Amino acid sequence: MKKAQSAMEYLMTYGWAILIVIIVAAALFALGVFSPSTYTGHQATGFGELGTPEDWQYSDTNITIILRNQIGQDVSISNVTSAGCTGSAAPVSLPSSDTVQVVVEGCPDKNAPATYSQLVTVTYTVGVGGLTRTASGTLTGTAV
Repeated sequence: MKKAQSAMEYLMTYGWAILIVIIVAAALFALGVFSPSTYTGHQATGFGELGTPEDWQYSDTNITIILRNQIGQDVSISNVTSAGCTGSAAPVSLPSSDTVQVVVEGCPDKNAPATYSQLVTVTYTVGVGGLTRTASGTLTGTAV
């Protein structure tokens, strides 16, 4: 009889402890602690001399990017593409220190609060008759 009571007390003690751990884990999950979007910031890396995009947004199947010309000369952007996207942005002229908004279409469907990390490549020419250059970088964030 003593062994049975001892076993039952042992199971009850650890049972309550396990129940508390499950409740705490459920509360943390509900608060978004285990969601990667909590830790993914809105940031850009790369892009070389063209400069980091001023802002960007991934919505449904489009990536909208605001580029600023930080080269110091007029730039002709011939193409903006993103990995996994079927479309590309239309050619556009970008005067020195000015901004332009480009939209890359045909990207995989992302809805909030999905996170993303997209490699973006900008093909451009500096000045009149200059050589073609490329700038690549990664945009990360949470889709809207």
